[in-house]
Amino acid sequence: MNRLIFLLFVTLSGISPNRVQSDDSARSTVTDEPVFSMGKPEGAPDYIAKADPEAGQHLALTLHKLENRMETDRPFLIWAIGSSYTNMLGSGEFWQEEIPKHFPNAPKIRYEKMVGNSCPWQYLRGWARHLVIPDQPDLVITYTIGKPEDLEKLLIELRTQTTADIIVPSIHWRMRDADSWGKSESGPDQDVEAVREVCRKYGVEFVENRREWAEYLKENNLPIEALLKDAVHQSDYGAQIINANMLAHFQRDAPFSYEPESRERTIKPVEGEGGKLTATFTGNRIDLIGRKNPDGGIYRLFIDGQPAAEIETYLMSYVLPDPGNARVGRGSNPRDQSPHGITLGNGVVPQSWTITMIGDEGDYEIKGSVTGPDGKGNAFSEFTSRSGQIKIDPYLWRRAERNRTGDFFTFEVRRSVVEGVSFRGEAGEPLVVRLAQLLPNCEHTLELIPMEEGAAEVESLLVFEPPLKEESQ
Repeated sequence: MNRLIFLLFVTLSGISPNRVQSDDSARSTVTDEPVFSMGKPEGAPDYIAKADPEAGQHLALTLHKLENRMETDRPFLIWAIGSSYTNMLGSGEFWQEEIPKHFPNAPKIRYEKMVGNSCPWQYLRGWARHLVIPDQPDLVITYTIGKPEDLEKLLIELRTQTTADIIVPSIHWRMRDADSWGKSESGPDQDVEAVREVCRKYGVEFVENRREWAEYLKENNLPIEALLKDAVHQSDYGAQIINANMLAHFQRDAPFSYEPESRERTIKPVEGEGGKLTATFTGNRIDLIGRKNPDGGIYRLFIDGQPAAEIETYLMSYVLPDPGNARVGRGSNPRDQSPHGITLGNGVVPQSWTITMIGDEGDYEIKGSVTGPDGKGNAFSEFTSRSGQIKIDPYLWRRAERNRTGDFFTFEVRRSVVEGVSFRGEAGEPLVVRLAQLLPNCEHTLELIPMEEGAAEVESLLVFEPPLKEESQ
């Protein structure tokens, strides 16, 4: 195996810093062994996940974080978004059980997911914006169907705002694919070759799940339905096959497509006159790693010479449908008939927002807790609020035809930069603060200026530089 030792450590906002050490005993490959055997088709052998030699080339940060010993209990965060296919992969149990077997120095695994009934990539872009990106995960998994161009939009959103590795498996074989069996690798709702190409273009780890699934069926003379629980959904055993196919990519056989330090790295601030700390960095996020002290000081944050309280970068919370909203159609859920993504415009004021349906044909009104009533729109047309703060794209509003008068949705807008940092606390207590995120992905100057007398024990600043820059930058 290729052996790369990277001097890098990463952290999440509000969690203690983690120092890593190189350890050859932590290096592992996860292919050529069964990871489960319960529930397989009668008479069939255990499924053994395999991966191509080039597998894992886009998982440099993932492998690095899982292989190296960490002194603190920082979780490795996996975010999964998709349809019921994603939901049936579980809630992280597979990863929490299997990762420690193959990577003994791995941190704990935290697994989050958001899924919708038959939800394609088209709508996941909104959930990525409101849920995944604010959480800044280590790894993103999306297992669903949709148009390749919508997958591309989703990947662009993630690649411009996070340093996370991304895994996209091809969809499993279902009864609706029977006409393609033995003729084409694609099905009626997934062009596998096009999806593979989109992943290649953006350095995303593509898993040949559909191919491996088919080979197992053919080798054991099994029908398509052998790994299904109904006409389309994978059985529990089928779900474990999909998870195992992804896990098999956690290997170092192929050279990585990027160096971890190109996306996440540490720098040291420079102390100047009067205790001011300064640093120059390139990226869209920066965290402070330090220690508290009973005599610690309070520092005000400036980015590019501007007080943090005035920097116009914002995070949006999940667009939450009221539980009492109408449920129209079989198996309906308010989550699946709501605006999935909001875009911020100009003159944004941090506040709470409410979208209320005022008719059964898509008409709504929007109101901010500070701004007040801010215009009326229709779910099937592009909308910009009267103040210019909120933009709603009908392409990201799912099943608006099912909304009814009185349905409402709420979300929050808050700044993505803290105003300052306090170093006061118990001596030696770890201090980790996400100073800023969602900044323009370019060069910035950071300043921490003392406002109250006291020390500032800063061990390092952790910089995040997503691999893709927005076109406007």
